[in-house]
Amino acid sequence: MRVAAGLLVLLAACRAFDPIAEVPHQHREVRDTKAAIAMILAENPQPRVYAIGEYHQTRNAIAKASPLARFTREIISMLEPHAQHLVVEAWLDATCWSDTAAQVAAATQRADSVKMEVMRLVNASRQRGLQPHTLPMTCIEYDAVVDASGHVDFLLLLQLVTDKLAETTRRILAADRNTSVIVYGGALHNDLYPRWPLEELSYAKPLAQEIGGHVLEIDLVVPEIVAPMQMIRSEPWFPLLGRASPDRVLVWQRGPASYVVILPAQSEEVSKVAKLVDPM
Repeated sequence: MRVAAGLLVLLAACRAFDPIAEVPHQHREVRDTKAAIAMILAENPQPRVYAIGEYHQTRNAIAKASPLARFTREIISMLEPHAQHLVVEAWLDATCWSDTAAQVAAATQRADSVKMEVMRLVNASRQRGLQPHTLPMTCIEYDAVVDASGHVDFLLLLQLVTDKLAETTRRILAADRNTSVIVYGGALHNDLYPRWPLEELSYAKPLAQEIGGHVLEIDLVVPEIVAPMQMIRSEPWFPLLGRASPDRVLVWQRGPASYVVILPAQSEEVSKVAKLVDPM
């Protein structure tokens, strides 16, 4: 009987385990994206750099609206009153990039709609009075990320992207000490608290050190896009996907000026990816 009682206690404890309770720091839930961004801006009134990061949509992880489309539609209008420039992780003038770009798109399975969505963001920023900047690349720099066998060296490519994001942003800030910049790119590059060995792929951390803080990191998470990604399972905020819903936005703060925003899900179905299976 004692053994049976012990097993019942153990099972009860397992059933009571809440993975969300294990997420470090407390998360907050708000009604929609605009409420989430407004809350973050109220807590960080004077950034010079709005470092926005996304988890890229791929052909295997598609949502009705990508993070880039949601940023253009819902968020840029809230940041525009606070900034004068927009830097985008894109190469729209890449005349000698076609072969390499095709390799990158194939290897990363980037969605075909990305280029058009970047153009929409650039046009929207101009309409709102922001000066858009894409990343300037020379043909020599393009060639440098291709190895001797003719394949793209993705580590070199990531380092090149990081350097270009940093250089472009620094140049804008140096030209006017009163200006502020929105930087939109991958969630790897905007980390204020990057994990080893990824420090070299963040422009945000060294930039914050150079300008005395004033860098606000916001990662945009579309539940349907990140749900299939194995690398996301190790993120401390991953269990929060169990609360993903069309009716709420979840905001998790990694540290000072660093936020993860889990955008509204298309349905409750995606939340199952982060929920424990009940053995009973």
